[in-house]
Amino acid sequence: ADEAGVDLYFEAAVAAAIPVLGPLRRSLAGDRVLSVKGIVNGTTNFILSEMRDKGISFDVALAEAQRLGYAEADPTFDIEGIDAAHKATLLASIAFGVPVQFDGAFIEGISKLAAEALEQLRVLHHGYRIKLLGIARRRAEGIELRVHPTLIPARRLLANVEGAMNAVWVKGDAVGETLYYGPGAGKLPTASAVVADLVDVARQIEVAPESRVPYLAFQQDQLQQVPVLPAAEMETAYYLRIPVRDEPGVLADITRIMADEGVSIDAMLQRQ
Repeated sequence: ADEAGVDLYFEAAVAAAIPVLGPLRRSLAGDRVLSVKGIVNGTTNFILSEMRDKGISFDVALAEAQRLGYAEADPTFDIEGIDAAHKATLLASIAFGVPVQFDGAFIEGISKLAAEALEQLRVLHHGYRIKLLGIARRRAEGIELRVHPTLIPARRLLANVEGAMNAVWVKGDAVGETLYYGPGAGKLPTASAVVADLVDVARQIEVAPESRVPYLAFQQDQLQQVPVLPAAEMETAYYLRIPVRDEPGVLADITRIMADEGVSIDAMLQRQ
């Protein structure tokens, strides 16, 4: 596109009808984006919603998603988080002004989540919900780029995005927190975004290429060569579910192991 002096538009490639790439490229140009987090795959969000609300297994929820047309016959890209990672990579590139670096993303899907675990979470920790999030976060050492099931407090807006809907949360240093919500799939919502891109192209026809908003928000020679951090260097909290025998001393053993490894259970609870 650069060599040919033409535009490249792909709003529909991330969360379909939700206008999020446009705001990142234009409306938030005055901000330093600090992080982007989103539910950007409607198939997995539908499956998780079904598993939690109906108490059904992953396989049953997947079959229902396929019956309704949310999931492909081969759902690997969706359920293993690959599709969400593609979208998170594009969001990170536009938000942070870095080259597209999909190979560095940490990716974990939802296929290993058991219905029993979601039910126990609902009963014991009803203040949280599990969502598959695409996360891009700016740090001094580099960029965190990851996709994995994530516990979100139920009071947060992202936790209440259900079914096949998508939502992208963006945090900037000046604007603070903004949320973009809507249908992330479907032929008409997707077509709406594609037509909007065509309208943008038509409006820009008479504008010199160098005067147009770059498709990655930054000119190619201004993209920063910032590394994507390996998984071992990413900072996040964890939820630990440990089945144990009901006998004296078990909890003491667990806390002793945590202490030996330099992990504070109290700190974990606070960070959750």
